[in-house]
Amino acid sequence: MTLPVLGFEAFEATPPEAYSGDPLWRTRMFRMATYLGARCSTDVSRLGSRVSHHVAHQFVRAVCSVAANIAEGYSRGANSDRARFYSYALGSVREALAWIDALGETPWSPRAEYRDLLVQVRRQLLTAIKAMRLAHTDARRGALTRAPIVHRNPGSES
Repeated sequence: MTLPVLGFEAFEATPPEAYSGDPLWRTRMFRMATYLGARCSTDVSRLGSRVSHHVAHQFVRAVCSVAANIAEGYSRGANSDRARFYSYALGSVREALAWIDALGETPWSPRAEYRDLLVQVRRQLLTAIKAMRLAHTDARRGALTRAPIVHRNPGSES
């Protein structure tokens, strides 16, 4: 999907038809990542020959991967599965930030917006992953303390 240049607030207010009624759209980090992914190809094409095709392609691929991994993780039932896909999304966010730096001093007007939104998505992913891992650890601990294994000597009369 390629969009004309519009702000995040305008994009967020009118979800793409594919997400109408989908609870995934309530996830702010997904909305941010989807917005960047929708704009990325158009924005990068405006760089023209000022950056290599390789850098441009890698940047677009990394940005688009963020929303895809959040969507796939959101759809997983177990926190461990969700955390795994959110970790993939986090890796793509970090990769996209690195590719922004690889653009060097090339003038690119949306650079600050991309960096800002990617940093916000990174924070939200880190918070979500930490919460899922804590919940997973607490659940495992609770299962161990609530269901102790009773050891008894088969020959005793207890």
